[in-house]
Amino acid sequence: MDEEAQVALVQELVPGILSQYGIEPKSIENVNHSFNSSFKITDSQGQDLALRINLASHKSGDEVLAEMQWLEALSQDGSVSAPEPLRTTNGELFISTQFEPLNTETTAVLFKWIEGEEVGDEPTNEQLFELGENMARLQIFAKDMKLSGTAFLPKINSTLMNSTDLLTQSKPEPISDKLYEDILRGLKLSDEVYSRLSKEQEVLPIHADLHMGNVIQTKDKLAIIDFDDAGLGLPVQDLVISNYYIREDREKEKHLKDGYSSILELPKVSEEDYEVLLLGRLIVLINAVLDMTSAEIIEFLPTFLTRAQKRFDHFYATGEFSLATIV
Repeated sequence: MDEEAQVALVQELVPGILSQYGIEPKSIENVNHSFNSSFKITDSQGQDLALRINLASHKSGDEVLAEMQWLEALSQDGSVSAPEPLRTTNGELFISTQFEPLNTETTAVLFKWIEGEEVGDEPTNEQLFELGENMARLQIFAKDMKLSGTAFLPKINSTLMNSTDLLTQSKPEPISDKLYEDILRGLKLSDEVYSRLSKEQEVLPIHADLHMGNVIQTKDKLAIIDFDDAGLGLPVQDLVISNYYIREDREKEKHLKDGYSSILELPKVSEEDYEVLLLGRLIVLINAVLDMTSAEIIEFLPTFLTRAQKRFDHFYATGEFSLATIV
């Protein structure tokens, strides 16, 4: 199905989901349809809300509950601006619903809308510095956070984090023999670094997806959204993940790290290991896109894999990770 048809099917779930929150929608607008599907809802009183339906996430209900407890605690603490969860009329922080087109049980969560603009691909130095600050503040807050009931965060201190492994059992159809060999080689290198660092450093709750598509510039500060990948990981992972998307400009990387180090000491990791972990981020993204059902992502997959091969070639030739697509 094309994207428009996919969104139309997902949107059929929205009224039933909102009814469990006691909300009658005045308008429904899809604002993102890729890994998950997100909608801007305006209710009958004119209040704007954000609804996320977790189409591709394999998180259990207990993991979603942990994410929502973290966000609820953050909204009360105020040290970092993040989405404020809403509860159903029964007091629940999320709901489960069947989505027949994918023959799957999925979850949905609802938040107050954050007014502002996605930072996107051209962050300023000041925004990068502030993101680094917020990353450190999130880690400080999360280290002492107490989850209740059955809520738990999965361990994600490995290359593929806690995603379903679609790579190591057999070569996926769209991947060439050479790229597959390079992926397995990189996966071994990256997992070795994670294993070694995990013996030396404590894991703690991390956001694990702090790219500029998950950062909103509000009137006076940055807000962090989309905690869907949150888990128990190494502090350096947050830096690596953010750094991956800005690697084409080392000056940007400096501002991000300066912001972090203004709050917390930078995690101890060698330059060689850091480059390997950046390569590991590429590998988990390859694994992720193989499992995605968005029409736009499926169409983009051949281009993404071609770029990935060039990035592997550059890394194995130089020991340095680069986002360059022509090397």
